[in-house]
Amino acid sequence: MRTVILLVLIFMASTQIQAQKSYPKTTISVDIQSTLSLKETFEYIVPIDLEHIFKRYKNIPAVDSTSNKEAWYTPGMTRMVFFDDGTSSKETLLSVTPHSAFTYKVNGFTNSLKGLIKQINGSWTFTETENGKIHIEWTYEFIPRNFFARFLVNIIVKKRIKTPMTNALTVMKDELESGNLYRYERKVGNW
Repeated sequence: MRTVILLVLIFMASTQIQAQKSYPKTTISVDIQSTLSLKETFEYIVPIDLEHIFKRYKNIPAVDSTSNKEAWYTPGMTRMVFFDDGTSSKETLLSVTPHSAFTYKVNGFTNSLKGLIKQINGSWTFTETENGKIHIEWTYEFIPRNFFARFLVNIIVKKRIKTPMTNALTVMKDELESGNLYRYERKVGNW
């Protein structure tokens, strides 16, 4: 009887966890006194070259290159992201709401994340604040492969990724505030 009660409780708990769909998240945000308008800031960040902003941090590899030949700005676009340790992942741009938000997913990991994470959902929002700054919020939502992976993602992965995300956002913030903008070699989107 105790075994049956225990199994029922485990089933109820796992069903409740599944129903909540509350996955581990890492969110960073910054207020920028940009030299550009909200529109220009948005159009600068969405297609930015990943190898420009993602440098190696401890055991997290730098982005070496991406497969896209043109600017990253049209929903449905996919690209392979190649890291300096020889691994890769796939990104798909899901939505672009001009000058206010964009979302994407990262999956197809060939590194150690492939055993832990089904995909990462990325989202960015851009809003003007009352004091004339631009508030940018960037969130990674990790979709783990199972309950054990969820535990590891929560205590290890989401903490380790926060610094590279912060560093990438700092690079863009510094460029937007100084006016010393990175020059794209790809075609820039037209929203």
